[in-house]
Amino acid sequence: MSNKMRKLIFILLFWQVAILLEGFVPERRDFASEYQYCMFRSWSALEKSEKELPARITYEQIERMVQFTAGETQVVYIWENWKIYRQLENLPDMLPFSGYQKELTIAGELLYRLNCRHTIFAEHYLKKMPITLQYENLTGDNALNSLRAHYPNQRLPLLNIHPVIDKDRLVQLKLVLDNDDEISLTFSESEDLAQDVLGLKKFEWEFPEPKLPDDFLITEKVITKTGEPVLDIPELEEMIQENPYKEYIQSPADSLLTSYENKLIRWIEMHQNTMWGSEMINNKVSDISSFLQTEFPYHSLLIRGDVYNLTHVPFGGNLSADLYLKAKENGGWSITACDDIVIDRKQVTVDGFEKFDLSALTDYEAESICQYLPQLLISHRVIGSRLQGFILQPDMIETTLVFSGSQRRIYNIRSYHDLLLLLGNFWKDRIIYYTVNDFKVIDGYIEFRGYLSAEDPKNGFYDLAEIRYRLDEDYMMVLAMMVIYPEQQQVEMKGR
Repeated sequence: MSNKMRKLIFILLFWQVAILLEGFVPERRDFASEYQYCMFRSWSALEKSEKELPARITYEQIERMVQFTAGETQVVYIWENWKIYRQLENLPDMLPFSGYQKELTIAGELLYRLNCRHTIFAEHYLKKMPITLQYENLTGDNALNSLRAHYPNQRLPLLNIHPVIDKDRLVQLKLVLDNDDEISLTFSESEDLAQDVLGLKKFEWEFPEPKLPDDFLITEKVITKTGEPVLDIPELEEMIQENPYKEYIQSPADSLLTSYENKLIRWIEMHQNTMWGSEMINNKVSDISSFLQTEFPYHSLLIRGDVYNLTHVPFGGNLSADLYLKAKENGGWSITACDDIVIDRKQVTVDGFEKFDLSALTDYEAESICQYLPQLLISHRVIGSRLQGFILQPDMIETTLVFSGSQRRIYNIRSYHDLLLLLGNFWKDRIIYYTVNDFKVIDGYIEFRGYLSAEDPKNGFYDLAEIRYRLDEDYMMVLAMMVIYPEQQQVEMKGR
């Protein structure tokens, strides 16, 4: 069955029934605006969840259960054309009344925003929607500031809710917290609530992105340029500890950038938004063997018909620089990654030599992604050579680069294709080693890791990088984060 047919059936089912997904977590593409996406990240950052429970998805909304240390909450995402434009915490079903869904939705939206790390989202909501916040005899922004001062960096400890009814209208909702602390939410009569919702949606859509918060973590942070995303230092340290090549990573002696680090940082910052072009040399190559040997002078060349294998001693014994290429001449050379793969019980062998373990995946998942391995391997191993113009393919993969040297810096890169070209043009005349492993399914998506070394054969110095990848439901790459450890010194390596 084709992917298009699967998607059509999936959409038709949405119209008729609700479905359950294990551990569903929305991503940037699921939101109608950058404002809503930032609010989701701010809500997620305030307190780390312990467990993701199954999510219920219908055509109108997503209901997601999230478990925290002190309890659990149900979050509702309301969407339109599969894009989320409202988010709320579903208040406990403790009201022995009916007919107050609009007021409870408004209260749930404000509660969600009160449980965000940043107060900006609640401030905007109180100005745009018919609801007033009262706390400790204060109202509006004053009440909000007092509330945040009493409950810094934590979710509000909600225990119960008490309604105030006047002539069958819910006029106020009291949220009872720990120690009998209380928040009052007073509802104003709106002339047109639908217009209020549309006005808020328009306001969020037009809100300037640079004014949205970008610090979504409450732990120790990496200091970056204004507007750059941040990661917390413990997460980066965890990545270093998990890196199988950590024995080849030397920590800097101090925080002063070396001349090489300054050079690499200047290159990244100069070119992080560059739209790279590739030199097309299909008609400029007369002798393909000489061309390949010139581009990869440290490799040994083996020719088998139209297959050209370039081999080199592995880095650290298992990080390969081998190239498996197929070249054909028809008025100009066509060079592609050799797609000779064998899969046996989810063990994949590329070109008869390199083996990859996909045992953590299902048979269908392993069969679906193994065909992309040759292209992925060669795309990295050819960067820095003129061959990258033949091999690299444009993409729109959301990409983050973390510089982890004497200082840590983080950059947003337009695409993964641009990142490889950015680094490849800096690493000219280096030997590029690359492999992938640790394939697993996390929250319903396939994730795996890549490891890359760019070695200067003249002095033995190298840059080492770890890359984390995520695939979407169609097994296409959608996220990549590279952590690069620059200017590592040569050490005695097994097998070299």
